[in-house]
Amino acid sequence: MTRLAVISDIHGNYMALEAFLEYLRKHPVDGILCLGDYVTDSPYPERTMRLIYEMRESCPCVMIRGNREEYLLENEKKSQGWKPSSANGALYYTALHLSREDMAFLEELPREEIFSKEGCPDTYLCHGTPGQIRGNVTFGRGTRERALGAIEQRYLFGGHSHHQEIFTRGEKTYLNPGSLGLAIDGVGGRAQFALVTGQASQGSGSQGGGAKGSTSKDGTWRMELLSIPYDVEGFLRDFQTSGLEENGRILCRAIKKTLVTGINYFYESILEVQKESPLPLAQIPESVWETVARRLEL
Repeated sequence: MTRLAVISDIHGNYMALEAFLEYLRKHPVDGILCLGDYVTDSPYPERTMRLIYEMRESCPCVMIRGNREEYLLENEKKSQGWKPSSANGALYYTALHLSREDMAFLEELPREEIFSKEGCPDTYLCHGTPGQIRGNVTFGRGTRERALGAIEQRYLFGGHSHHQEIFTRGEKTYLNPGSLGLAIDGVGGRAQFALVTGQASQGSGSQGGGAKGSTSKDGTWRMELLSIPYDVEGFLRDFQTSGLEENGRILCRAIKKTLVTGINYFYESILEVQKESPLPLAQIPESVWETVARRLEL
């Protein structure tokens, strides 16, 4: 049997990542599948990158990029005009704190991947939905079914929505491990991930040490969704000492409230701002953001 951890959407929360890695020290796995959004929106992204490098050294990892990495790479190629502001100040801060080596590492990550290993079912890995890095299965009816219908494999692992779930329709299954660093669970202070164990189907030939002629696509995953605590109060203190909140302003305050409550104030604040102004997000005055912050008690 092969036992793997599945993680997504760390969003720079190095304390949640530390808690996850401590869990793995006590409950070892054979590898880690990482579905993107490793940094942005949190203080000291260099600490998260250091932990990711250490994780890769200590355990086999399959990693793909998320939309946050896409934003950073696009900015590297052509400046997106980020600056200290509620709209993009957190991205600006993150870009300042990543090294050239970090950016080169993110550039090498594929957008999608098909995971294939003896004794495990072939599995499609993406950040959002197949072919759409920002695809969100929680937006609209039938989105999960369409995502599953877009692939040949029986299993689809994706992130981005920060919604931890296992969804099965017919012979196909979608797994979202939730968000390791910014969980939307209505609780707060928790790091979400999943554990999957490859189960070889009878007659596939993959039992007994992976005999010749075995086929991984005939296997199944046994899945478990987990949620563990971490030092959220200590992490919140970093927002001020790091200078992130000074750069990211209202959206950083929204992230902090999300961390504590498990309610998506990040997304709610953007929706409220867009209701107040027809301008593109980056052009909306700070006064509008402040109005929304008071309304949402950020």
